[in-house]
Amino acid sequence: METLLEQLDENLKELYRKALDADALLEELQLQGQAKHQAIFNKDTVFQAQSNRFMPYLAETAEQIAAIRQSQQFNTATLQRVVKQLQLLHKTLTEFRQALKVS
Repeated sequence: METLLEQLDENLKELYRKALDADALLEELQLQGQAKHQAIFNKDTVFQAQSNRFMPYLAETAEQIAAIRQSQQFNTATLQRVVKQLQLLHKTLTEFRQALKVS
């Protein structure tokens, strides 16, 4: 269980810096009249949050991991949801950075 939590924490740490950087870029783009999107992810994703920045999604995932740690137990559905959230954040942040390099 502890190894699993450590791996989840490592993912959060890696995503934290990327999300901060991406949100700063989004803020900059919005000030330039771009980045007029309403949300990063559609409502039908694995996230409850709806935001035009990455940090609220990362915070939601971190809260779920903290709940797993606090209870020292989890069900498979919760773990699958957290893993899907982490994967989606990694994928979307990577695509975002690549899209900015191209333009």
